[in-house]
Amino acid sequence: MANVNLDAMIPRADFELLGQEFTQQLFKDFPISNLEDSSPVRGLLRKPDFQRETNHWSPDQIVTFLESFLENELIPSLILWKSSAFIFVIDGGHRLSALRAWMNDDYGDGAISIKYYGGEISDAQKRIAKKTRKLVESKVGRYTSLKSLVGTTTSGPEITKRAGNLVTRALDLQWVQGNSDVAEKSFFKINSQGTPLNDIEEMLLVNRKKAIAIASRAILRAGTGNKYWARFPDASQKQIEAAAEEFHNILFDPEADSPIKTLDLPLGGPVSPHNALSLLIDFLEICASTQSKTREIEADPEDVDGSDTLTVLKYAKEIASRLTGNGAASLGLHPAVYFYNEHGVHARHLFLGTVRLIAERVRNNDDAFFKNFSQVRAGLEEFLITNKPLISQMFANVNREARVTKVRDMLVALIKQLTSRKEISTEDLLASIGFTGRILDIQGAVKSKISDNTKSAVFLRDALAQSLKCSICGGRLMTLKSVSFDHIVPKRDGGGGNLSNVQMAHPYCNTGIKN
Repeated sequence: MANVNLDAMIPRADFELLGQEFTQQLFKDFPISNLEDSSPVRGLLRKPDFQRETNHWSPDQIVTFLESFLENELIPSLILWKSSAFIFVIDGGHRLSALRAWMNDDYGDGAISIKYYGGEISDAQKRIAKKTRKLVESKVGRYTSLKSLVGTTTSGPEITKRAGNLVTRALDLQWVQGNSDVAEKSFFKINSQGTPLNDIEEMLLVNRKKAIAIASRAILRAGTGNKYWARFPDASQKQIEAAAEEFHNILFDPEADSPIKTLDLPLGGPVSPHNALSLLIDFLEICASTQSKTREIEADPEDVDGSDTLTVLKYAKEIASRLTGNGAASLGLHPAVYFYNEHGVHARHLFLGTVRLIAERVRNNDDAFFKNFSQVRAGLEEFLITNKPLISQMFANVNREARVTKVRDMLVALIKQLTSRKEISTEDLLASIGFTGRILDIQGAVKSKISDNTKSAVFLRDALAQSLKCSICGGRLMTLKSVSFDHIVPKRDGGGGNLSNVQMAHPYCNTGIKN
């Protein structure tokens, strides 16, 4: 089940810039009234800028917590830290965010969230918010309704009890004493217990002031949400936000549903925070590497003014413009052919392996490769489509860390074989990634119910068989994002723009090949 996005409920701030030694004990508990819009305490609440997004609870977890709160059941203590300007939530961000979401009827699609994300709320986020609201109202009730019943006895003993607890219950509270360094160490220690930080979250927190971390987070939310780049000059902030919005549209729009019912699929797959961030970090590292320097986020220096973040985005745009778009160099790669498996599931290794191949050839100014690719593209795509199940099995047996490189090797080998006008065999495909022998076709148990995977597979099979093709190379066209209208007889030779003299083509085929 998808998780609920509560990230807008408590804003973030950089407490390193605001830190001071704190030893005084402040208020001793935390009533729900502290989260009312008019409360000065709510106005002071912040999450540390490095804290992961508040999107790790399912609708059921939110309901269970709200019921526990109203039933006066045991809830772990909040842990806060006071700086000179704000009160920071070191532990308990999901608890406080769930309460505020309930109070404001905003589970990721309300007024607070819409403002936080600049009006851009994904369909997936809206769906899970609607589901959460429905579940909360059926099992807990609306906050405003329950609050209106405080002091009444006409709704039955259970509701009366909950209404009373609503205004009398307070969450237990602990304070971290010390400076910002102590508070940060406390955060990491606490988050190594309970629901621990995953590898990507921890890596991003440690490297939060580096260009690739900033750029990946900006792209994930299309330049909205928390501004991890807020310390940069205003001009740089605006450039980062504009570039991030453009990249988000390139990689993650339109949103994909399951089962798949359209060939208009996002190049980067679904925008799930963990998977998308992992893909973005690898994507940016590949794109930002040069012949003389391989980029790795851990080895990068901190970006002090935004210039490195903009450089990373510039390099990434150069590669992205080769994958898709209407620029003259765009290959217009169809995601259903290159980046999705036979069941319509986005395969990050297929995407990143293709990106690595394109990036390396761009860095080496290898124009011949792109011409060879276009010349054999129709045959390559037919092979990739026909052999999707086999390719999936192959890479299931490859170490996760090696898959991206092996995808690049596979594509290079297949293009080389086709350029030599040789037919490609199964053995050739296996040999391209270092396998010998053969892979057995193991069938699972037959089930009478048609799964979403099967529905997606059937759609892809039939839709790709009938999809539009480039009139020059014969490869599939992704008309939503990348198509060129070509004069069959060139304008320079007197060709007109009438219907009989115009054909659709990939932008690169129209310029780099035909011309």
